[in-house]
Amino acid sequence: MKRFKLIPDFQNRQKLSVCFKIVLILCSLSRATAQQKVDYVLPNAAFNSTEAYTMLDEGSNTITGTISFKKRGYVNYPSYQSKVLLYPVTAHLTEFIELKKKYNSKKKQAAMTKEAAMARIETKTIDDKGNFVFTNLKPGKYYVVSLVIWEKVRGNKIQSGPVIANYNMLGIQMGGGYVPTEMRYESRAYEEEVGDYIEVDADHKPNVINIAK
Repeated sequence: MKRFKLIPDFQNRQKLSVCFKIVLILCSLSRATAQQKVDYVLPNAAFNSTEAYTMLDEGSNTITGTISFKKRGYVNYPSYQSKVLLYPVTAHLTEFIELKKKYNSKKKQAAMTKEAAMARIETKTIDDKGNFVFTNLKPGKYYVVSLVIWEKVRGNKIQSGPVIANYNMLGIQMGGGYVPTEMRYESRAYEEEVGDYIEVDADHKPNVINIAK
């Protein structure tokens, strides 16, 4: 049996070809990463952790409320046991909420520092109607927020069978006839952030709120 060896020049060309392909792949990956990069905009106001955690100290107040989002005539609520977050209102948080109105795209988004995002109290909805409860709060100003999932349904009329036409006695197609159709529906889920400022102004006083958008 004969064994054939590659000519050195041919081997070099193969190596160059492989290297060139690798370079192309790496370039493509770097372009994709660059395209997906998000520019985060942080508030100018510094986050004061001592101030925030002092505001979150245990108190004797309770907040009960609901969160909802109305779209296309339908009222949507967070699902059962969805997270509801409560933040102490600081200069850092207030500026962040204002920045979100301006920067909320795939390329540029408002953001808080990690420390500010962690300074919060969490609870969960107690049913599928957006009801929640926060307990042991001090008097003060807070921001309560949750995510509501809603669906957009779109209907399309599509052909459901062959064209039915009118024929004469000789089998020649005449005018008229119709195309059988049926409606097909498809839905797509979206998330909407719903939140508002809440004032807790007296000890031992129940606070009932309704956050709607």
